[in-house]
Amino acid sequence: MSLDANQLRQMLAQDTDAVHQLKTLLLQERDLLPSRNHDQLSQILEQKTVLVDQLNQHAQIRQQLLRTLGLPENADGWDLFLQRNSLTLSLRDGWKQLMEDVAECKALNEINGKLIARSRQTLDHLLNLLRGKAPAPSLYTANGEQTQQSHSHTLAKA
Repeated sequence: MSLDANQLRQMLAQDTDAVHQLKTLLLQERDLLPSRNHDQLSQILEQKTVLVDQLNQHAQIRQQLLRTLGLPENADGWDLFLQRNSLTLSLRDGWKQLMEDVAECKALNEINGKLIARSRQTLDHLLNLLRGKAPAPSLYTANGEQTQQSHSHTLAKA
């Protein structure tokens, strides 16, 4: 399998565009999470899925090319590949920028994941209160470690 420099340039441009769109969607998602607007969040999720699928397809193409050439099948291997040829060397800066943008998307995604986890934790707590149950109090051992309590206490009975 081989790709010429123009195909590589086009794939890099498509990936760069997809990552920028993904970053925008992640920021929109972060803004919508507190309001729990499920319709808009669902639309964002669908758009994110399409972009991630595109990025995964291109990653598989790169991985297959690197495998064929006997290079490591990771970002460092791709960087080595780009350095091998004067035609592909010009793509190296774009590749590095793309990797920085991907890292930024990863960080945004982790923030959104934490917001979702916290929201779920709050919702579970509220549901337990509505059911008339509160979590068991946290207890500590002599070593200062928190004990695991798997049952809850009833707050009130009707």
